Amino acid sequence: MMISPETKLLLRKLRRNRLAMIGVVLVSVLVLATVLLPWVLPWDPNKMDVRNALQGSSAAHLLGTDQFGRDILTRIVYGGSISLRVGFYVTFASLILGVGLGALSGYVGGMTDVVIMRGMDALMAFPGLLLAIALVAAFGGTMTAIVIALTIVGIPRFARVVRASVLQRKESDYVLAARALGKRPTVILVQDVLPNCIGPILIQTTLKFPTAILGEAGLSFLGLGLPPPAPSWGRMLNEARSFMEVAPAAAIYSGAAIFITVMGFNLLGDGLRDVLDPRTQSARR
Repeated sequence: MMISPETKLLLRKLRRNRLAMIGVVLVSVLVLATVLLPWVLPWDPNKMDVRNALQGSSAAHLLGTDQFGRDILTRIVYGGSISLRVGFYVTFASLILGVGLGALSGYVGGMTDVVIMRGMDALMAFPGLLLAIALVAAFGGTMTAIVIALTIVGIPRFARVVRASVLQRKESDYVLAARALGKRPTVILVQDVLPNCIGPILIQTTLKFPTAILGEAGLSFLGLGLPPPAPSWGRMLNEARSFMEVAPAAAIYSGAAIFITVMGFNLLGDGLRDVLDPRTQSARR
């Protein structure tokens, strides 16, 4: 497969960005661990062994065990799989719906723009986690309910980012030329306008992914996530609070998993923003 010169230049710039490369490494390690380690680890993440509860690190349990004797490392790995799935589903759904609404709002304008943007403003008026809590409480603590709730919270940011980009580009010379050639508005929007908005969309996508993971962890911490014994990082952190003084391992490791994952995606998103929008680099200087 041939790689365009623009893509090669982008990859070179990305490799020179140290923070972005750190993010790439952290994200890659997370993905590989959640894919490969379940085939290697001998423990069932939900198997209880109360006789070995709250044990420290050992050859059998590298990160120790929780209050039910379950292997912490195994639960963190399987919890990572849950977090990545939620992050992917929420980001993909928010991307599709947010880009569609934002593009329609920015390109059509008029009352369409007013109605869509006022709806986005209404959603953004509520604190994101509070809105997600209300939606999950209404739909129930299932994977589908969590994805729907976090998607509704994530749509407005995609819509506003895309609308702003479309407004900047819909009066450009290449768009006016396409209109003069008789192209239909939908064709112009899809073929000429949106491809030139890919930078902001890509940045928002990489920043939405950790937000979704953090949202799922927050809901699970509050007891509104997947029901037990699902090895969610947020639930693991909540359950470990009662044993912090005698066995802090579960809380430390699950909290570290959340921190490293979110930091990795945020570093990657910041690096992409610096590469795709040089104005941010000049502003920092």
